[in-house]
Amino acid sequence: MTDPDQNTPRPDEDDAGSPASETADQGAPQEGEQPKPQLTRSQVKRLSQPMIGMIITMMVTVAAVAAFLMMNPEPDAEPYQRDEDVHVEAVHAGRDAEFLPAAPDVPEGWSANYAYWEDQSEQGIPLWEVGYTTDSMTFVGFAQSDQGNPTWISEETEGATPSGTQTVDGLVFEVLHGEGDRTWFVLAEEHNEIDGTTVVLGGDASEEDLEIALSAVVEALDQEPEVPDDEEAEVQDPADEDGTQDTEDGAGENAEQQDDAAQEEETQDD
Repeated sequence: MTDPDQNTPRPDEDDAGSPASETADQGAPQEGEQPKPQLTRSQVKRLSQPMIGMIITMMVTVAAVAAFLMMNPEPDAEPYQRDEDVHVEAVHAGRDAEFLPAAPDVPEGWSANYAYWEDQSEQGIPLWEVGYTTDSMTFVGFAQSDQGNPTWISEETEGATPSGTQTVDGLVFEVLHGEGDRTWFVLAEEHNEIDGTTVVLGGDASEEDLEIALSAVVEALDQEPEVPDDEEAEVQDPADEDGTQDTEDGAGENAEQQDDAAQEEETQDD
């Protein structure tokens, strides 16, 4: 016998297998799947406006930076290097010092970092100091005083240890070695037969450059600094200028007096 229930389609099977059911299943979101947002044209426009503003801001910033860089060009590849005129400064210092400050002639590639006179240094003594940068970018400098003492020498040499002596052009220097590559040379006043001053020279320069500096300083001891003609005005003593002016004024007054006397004589003759 045929079971009537077997030929009767079940509602569940009919719905599951029908095309309408499959289309509905494809259009409906699957479990765990987020629906895709649908933006209108006005919404898209509003979202794009902040990005356009950001791009415009970046372009304005880049243009401002470029304009600033154009107005401020890159500095020279070679940095500024100070170069004092030691000879001119020595002339100025000589007006206060009781000795002739040494103004050595150093190689052309050297530059003077400083050159100055102190009436009373930290150690309480008058002092003439000069420092150079060599063409090898190392340092060598010297200090000179007519009142040198052991305390001052120890300060200048940074407590370096004596290691011997070296004779330069007949003058005996004590050699001291400090920290690193620093070497010092001390010419005590009792060994200075030229002008009796104490000279302390040192630095981290090469042995060759230190010897050049030693010879140059010794040659400059008790010597008037040589100043080029175009720099004479810089070193002219104000007292000399006053004296010259007084002389000119006196000469003018004498000429006027002579003219007055001549006129009186002519009047009397008439």
